[in-house]
Amino acid sequence: MRPTDTDELRAQLQKAVALTKRLTLKQKRLLMTAATVLLLLTLTVPFTGSTWAVSVDGKTVGYTRDQEDTLELARGILEADGTVEENVATVEMTPVQDRKVKLTPKEELKENLTQALLRLQEGWVVKINGMAIATLATKEAAETVVEKVKTSFPPEEGSEIKKVHIKEEVEIAPQVARAATISEVDETVALLIRGTNEEREYEIKAGDSLWSIARAHDMYVDDIIAANPGITENLQIDQKISLVVPKPYVTVVSREEKTVVEAIPFETQTVKDNSLYNYERKVRTAGKPGSKRTTYAMVRENGLIVEQTAINELIEEEPTTQVMAVGTKQPAVVATGRYTWPVSRGGYVSSRYGRRGGGFHSGVDIAAPRGTPVIASDNGVVTYAGWNGGYGKCIILSHGGCSTLYGHLSQITAKHGQKVQKGQTIGLVGSTGKSTGPHLHFEIREGGSSKNPLLYFKHQ
Repeated sequence: MRPTDTDELRAQLQKAVALTKRLTLKQKRLLMTAATVLLLLTLTVPFTGSTWAVSVDGKTVGYTRDQEDTLELARGILEADGTVEENVATVEMTPVQDRKVKLTPKEELKENLTQALLRLQEGWVVKINGMAIATLATKEAAETVVEKVKTSFPPEEGSEIKKVHIKEEVEIAPQVARAATISEVDETVALLIRGTNEEREYEIKAGDSLWSIARAHDMYVDDIIAANPGITENLQIDQKISLVVPKPYVTVVSREEKTVVEAIPFETQTVKDNSLYNYERKVRTAGKPGSKRTTYAMVRENGLIVEQTAINELIEEEPTTQVMAVGTKQPAVVATGRYTWPVSRGGYVSSRYGRRGGGFHSGVDIAAPRGTPVIASDNGVVTYAGWNGGYGKCIILSHGGCSTLYGHLSQITAKHGQKVQKGQTIGLVGSTGKSTGPHLHFEIREGGSSKNPLLYFKHQ
């Protein structure tokens, strides 16, 4: 480079530095990024040559004779891309001694500079229904993504996959992309399956809660709260709320077959038996389920069954019909006068009749596991069956001149006005009403006064 050229460039650099003192910080950045690169690149040229090799980050992208135009071309590419400030690519021009070097056409040079400055590379884009979702480095990587998506929803145990396809239109096409935007295989697979978020409207139904709604839509309760500011657990039927739920980019459809062994329920045939009371049932012939081998054809979408059809059925064993005898004999309504222990399977007296604490206990408490059958202590008629204050679920039987009371039941199995036989189940042990645990409160009353039940039978 001639001394006069060097002096002229130094003068231009001094003017540029002086100018920056009057600019804003952002303006200084723009000026120093564009102008300084130009000046520094020019100062690194050791001498004048007719042909220049243009390189970006050490890689030659073309040959030119017009340094000014080439630098303007590079600057224009960065400015159009909006990356003048953050772009760190190094552009160099060095003289070429070989005069036989072929100059690069301007459009080709511009394309090469664009690809190098913006770090563009050949990639393969995966499109779903025409929409570009992600770009992979190679065609093989893009094809691997599609195959991995198809196998993302394995069949349940025992199922055989017959065919798998993606419902949407999938296209793999070449595309130039920035190196920074090239995706890895596994992250692309996850993106296609997860998809994007879609807002849906949901109408509250009976029994709904935030937890049940979140579980049904594969969400978190916090997601529902975030999408519905001010919402509380006090949901109202027909209330409408917003649900932001995942919307996969793809629907993986799998056709499967599965063979299972299933039970064939037996039928029950009833026959009348006048030797049994009308509340009694007795199995004469035990029923036995049969079995069959059924093959189902199933269609799954993203792992969920949307269609299931039985395509083959082979009965391996026929069921045996159960024969049930139903009693027709009317129970006696005359009390025997001899009471039986009111709990069918043992139990023990946990609290006796008489004074207890500051009050009077008008019966006995018989502790037994919840659900233990409670039986009529003697023949009688149900005069009360329902909730009875502190007794909870309660039954009272009339035996003529006396009555028995059964309290704290978990379930009542006799009805008001029903005639019951001594030993017949009328309820189940529970802990309803004023109770501290599962037990039966049992009373015997004569002439309106309570009596000590333990005096009427030997079981204590």
